[in-house]
Amino acid sequence: MGKKNFKFNRHQGNAQNNFRDQQIKHKNRINKPSKPEPINHAIKGPLFDKSKLSCTWNFNRKIGPGFMNGQNTCFLNSVLECLTYTPALAQQLLKQEHSATCRIEGFCALCSMERHMVRCLKDEKSFSKGAAILPRYFTSNLRAISKTLRLGRQEDAHEFYMFLLSAIQKASIHGLGKLPPKVEETALVYQVFGGKLRSQVRCFSCKATSNSYEACLDLSVDLNNKANTLQMALDNFIKTDVIGNDADNRYKCDSCKQMVRAGKQMTIDELPMMLTVHLKRFAFDLHRGYMRKITTDVQFPELLNMAPYVSPEKSIKQADYQLYAVLVHYGHGCDSGHYIAYVKAPNGQWYLMDDDAVTPVSLKEVLSQRAYMLFYQQLKPQTKQPESPPVLLKKEVAAKKVLVVQKEEDKPKKRVNIVEPRVESDNPRAWTVQSSERPRRSLRGNLSPPTFGSHVNDDSVWAIQSYQEFKRKQKITNRRVFRVKLEAKKTPWLVVPHRK
Repeated sequence: MGKKNFKFNRHQGNAQNNFRDQQIKHKNRINKPSKPEPINHAIKGPLFDKSKLSCTWNFNRKIGPGFMNGQNTCFLNSVLECLTYTPALAQQLLKQEHSATCRIEGFCALCSMERHMVRCLKDEKSFSKGAAILPRYFTSNLRAISKTLRLGRQEDAHEFYMFLLSAIQKASIHGLGKLPPKVEETALVYQVFGGKLRSQVRCFSCKATSNSYEACLDLSVDLNNKANTLQMALDNFIKTDVIGNDADNRYKCDSCKQMVRAGKQMTIDELPMMLTVHLKRFAFDLHRGYMRKITTDVQFPELLNMAPYVSPEKSIKQADYQLYAVLVHYGHGCDSGHYIAYVKAPNGQWYLMDDDAVTPVSLKEVLSQRAYMLFYQQLKPQTKQPESPPVLLKKEVAAKKVLVVQKEEDKPKKRVNIVEPRVESDNPRAWTVQSSERPRRSLRGNLSPPTFGSHVNDDSVWAIQSYQEFKRKQKITNRRVFRVKLEAKKTPWLVVPHRK
């Protein structure tokens, strides 16, 4: 029995060793770094034409439905509410251009967004009072948007916002292979929300500068420097930081090849069409060992000028943005609380969207909120006013008049057929109506009574001319005039026979 057991155990051990070897080989095959995918340089042009986007609504419509809270999905609802009323994104997705050609198997974030926009902004049922929908196409596919998301767990709204935009970006370039970064940044998401940041390092010794650029989909600004207004937070964002103050941590300048002190400044090099500002309200507390919320009240304007935060070389004096959505977090921590959104509907009315509860509010209430994310739309630059003509002195004016008179006298006199200019006036006194049938009735508002409808439809028998021109011809031809007074002594119309 012992030998049999020994043989059995030996074979069993060999089988286990073989299985273990196969697992190791499989693990090594998985962990082995794959060859980098070659970059597709064949596609060079923009992936999406930015001129197709509009910063403003091209239709007037009231607010759509609210969103039902499934399992702690207020973070998802609030982000979707802000994106739903982003004019440039919503109006493009309503065209459903991607869905018509999409070949993605399974969940597609871009197709889901297009279906969501149609459901919220086109479905007539969604505009009934108290309407609410469940965005199941997102809640049931959270893991497809990001593997770090879990249904039923309170997530950060800003993180979900970035995950969702990333998923939409991947869907828009699906099937194109690996693209150069500059080409990827011409897709729909970057054309709507994308801007570019410039990081400049200036050497304090030789004054040389080194620039690096990075595309961004939002601006994340700190609130730790006691910034109580959005403008102060943006000022801190572009504030120059000194690097290399410590002798052991100096900056090596590529120009003078020395270890020196330098200044580093972040500015906006390209402004986005739709600006998203993320206020960093959550910071790690070293003393307590967890993330705490910064509850500072930060005032933000409805109209925001972003020109002071653009790179000086751009020479932009005015870059106006208008607020269209505000995302708010209630609570004391990043893993608890509640998210709501204030959005501006296409008809211009502000609404509070608290999951499925939708309530109209005033702009004053919106601006008094403790915002977590702010959404601004770019305003079209104002057209330049036409320059006024130069002011001439009296002598110059007199000289010009004399010169014009002399030129007119020098010209040979020719017979010219004068074409009467078209006269437009809302004053009934300035018009006469002529007809070959000479109807003896009042004509209200230049519309003939039904009994004379046939004459109105016949262009050959009706003629409309100015009252002044009619009086001039009356003196010449001395024709009879039938004056018909309107009811209640209204302004009379002159009815005369058609001149053949």
